[in-house]
Amino acid sequence: MKPGRDAAQRWLRQAVHDLRIAGGHHERADYSDACFMTEQAAQKALKAFLMWQGRRSVPLYSVAQLAESCAQFDPDFAAHIPAGRILDQYYIPTRYPDALAPPAVPFESYTQEQGARAVAAVHDLVALVAQKFSPAPE
Repeated sequence: MKPGRDAAQRWLRQAVHDLRIAGGHHERADYSDACFMTEQAAQKALKAFLMWQGRRSVPLYSVAQLAESCAQFDPDFAAHIPAGRILDQYYIPTRYPDALAPPAVPFESYTQEQGARAVAAVHDLVALVAQKFSPAPE
């Protein structure tokens, strides 16, 4: 197996972990944390796929842009670009009060529906990446 594939598998394992953590946050009604962790899981899963394709470094942080990059290798990823645009909105404002208009704070601002949709979308994305890893390309 190529060294990049080892790294890709590590990134995917972390994405799976982050998604599990997001699910736990959602179950505890910590919706801002669930949204942030889904965004993180999506970034890591997409970076894993790009590494699987031979990219050594992936200096992107936008889920939508990462999905677009993945779609250049495999058109199945294009379906995840719209969800990526939503997930991109969970990168900063889910954590920092100054990213929201006063008097809002993140932990009071995100909803059960947002968390549920994010977890479901990223579950599908992580499953797609895992499916693309099997069987290993030659």
